[in-house]
Amino acid sequence: MKKALIVEQGFSRGAVAAARALAAAGWLVGVGCPGGRGPASLSKACHRRHHVPAAHEDSLAFVDSVNRAIREQGYEVLFGAGESEVLALSADRTELLGVVPHAPHDAVVAALDKDRMEAAAHSVGFSVPEKLDLATTSDEGEPIIVKATTHARPEHPGLPPRVDTSMVVGVSAARRRVAELEELGAQARVQRFYRGTLLAYSAVVDRSGSVVADAMQVATRIWPPGAGASCRAETVPVDMAISDAASALFAKLGWFGLAELQFLVPDDGEPRLIDLNGRFYGSLALAVAAGANLPATWAALATGRTVAPSRARPGVTYQWLEGDLRRACVERRGGLLRDLRSCVSYARGSVHSLASAGDPGPLFGRLAQIGRAAVRAPLRSS
Repeated sequence: MKKALIVEQGFSRGAVAAARALAAAGWLVGVGCPGGRGPASLSKACHRRHHVPAAHEDSLAFVDSVNRAIREQGYEVLFGAGESEVLALSADRTELLGVVPHAPHDAVVAALDKDRMEAAAHSVGFSVPEKLDLATTSDEGEPIIVKATTHARPEHPGLPPRVDTSMVVGVSAARRRVAELEELGAQARVQRFYRGTLLAYSAVVDRSGSVVADAMQVATRIWPPGAGASCRAETVPVDMAISDAASALFAKLGWFGLAELQFLVPDDGEPRLIDLNGRFYGSLALAVAAGANLPATWAALATGRTVAPSRARPGVTYQWLEGDLRRACVERRGGLLRDLRSCVSYARGSVHSLASAGDPGPLFGRLAQIGRAAVRAPLRSS
């Protein structure tokens, strides 16, 4: 029996999609997270739950818990659902008893570092967002993007597992956000904000650098607005110019496995590469539903199994319902009730990151998390 372990923080939508996709391809899936419970661990696709403490809080306990799970269940391959887990697994691969499905650690660190990734992207022909120098910028009315150049890794144990990209308005707000990131121990990157369409190209790359499976999607709604993730998206035909440049980028980085490249396409039509996610990403369920089982392809390649090439078919739609509802409450396109009704209407016929009639556990688990957070919020403010 093929066996895979996914380790996460207990809130990853990508982990849910990956568990379902791996199980559909015949893999027995275990999920490890703090406390052993989260949406992915409540899926029917999860064969066994494991308590695995957060990698960014205690790397030694993280490794010990992963190895304990491997000894108990015999997992062949180990996936990190977040960048903290990816970097921890990669850094400690010699101590782990399963296959860590990544390129050498130096290549992983380089690819997930925003500055180094964008330099490599520029060298293969991709356009990247313009960096801003706050010392020479004075505009208080324009949106600005502030992000961390890297996320948590073992050599920076105080950094949170993920620092979200922020869109702020004006130089003063940008300086405050930079100070917040620096206080956390992160290095900040400040970029020009571009209005446009969020486009993503996802691929699984084999050890020779060839793309074995891929998908392309366009977001029609995002949350949070301006600098968020897809809450509605649709697969589109793969743009071969982007695919070819992506292959060159993967070769430049020495990448192996899954990568999602995110682009912002402004009015000038020139895609700007804004991020590389070397992990299970939030809208992963869309590529799988469209015929490109990226997690199963990655697992097969990592364990030396043969796999047939695949490409996602266009025209399949996706919704992150929670994000879409939250977006509607803010954007109110055509009015609040009309926008909320459009969320419900779009849900029919779309694949979802959590919701599934045949696998309701992840959705109920997420609802329980929201409920607990709502209860704790008044307690914290009292």
